[in-house]
Amino acid sequence: MAVAQFGELVRQARLAHGIGLREVARQAGIEPSRLSRIELGLRPPPPLPEIRALAQVLGLSMADLLVAAGTPKEVVESLLWSGRLAFGGEEAFSPVHPELARKNTFLARVVESQGALRHVRLGDETLQAISFSHADLLWLVIPPEAVVLGRARPSGLIGCNLIPGQVMKVRRLGDLVNVVLACRGFALNVLVGNPDRAPFAVGQGWWAAIPIPAVRTHPVKEDSL
Repeated sequence: MAVAQFGELVRQARLAHGIGLREVARQAGIEPSRLSRIELGLRPPPPLPEIRALAQVLGLSMADLLVAAGTPKEVVESLLWSGRLAFGGEEAFSPVHPELARKNTFLARVVESQGALRHVRLGDETLQAISFSHADLLWLVIPPEAVVLGRARPSGLIGCNLIPGQVMKVRRLGDLVNVVLACRGFALNVLVGNPDRAPFAVGQGWWAAIPIPAVRTHPVKEDSL
């Protein structure tokens, strides 16, 4: 069980270093009683900032902690590649065009979780994203510059959401082109840097490939809506 594996990894590392639970809790910024329940497998792993703090205090690998928490190994590798383990997602994929990033902000409900990997429902599509929150509702921000378009469905891609859509709008933004895809239940804005290689026309069908680590997530409390 992932919860028990995470807690046992933390407990074994703490004992190996000869550090008391209260001292680890103090340095990691976690309530001692909560850390005790985490070690016993009675509470789920904490959010990313606290996981990072535990890794630093106990000399553990972030990747090992995330895998112990139940996050699939391939997702952890994608996170390491994107830099989100170092920055918690705040600096990775900062928006080139904030207006389009706001248009690509969606409210989605979590339908399945695997460690930090969340399967969320957006329109009639199910996407994968990373969240270290246990909230059932998430704000998703899909950076338009992180989306890759192709006429045919890509094959062999790992760690990407693949979404079909039809071009509903094309406009030039300086040296870039903003393509708006009508997807199933939502509109997706995409920024393209080399539009001359693949001209876009309204009504054309395209596939959007969105790297899982590129999707920014923010927890939402239902009573705040």
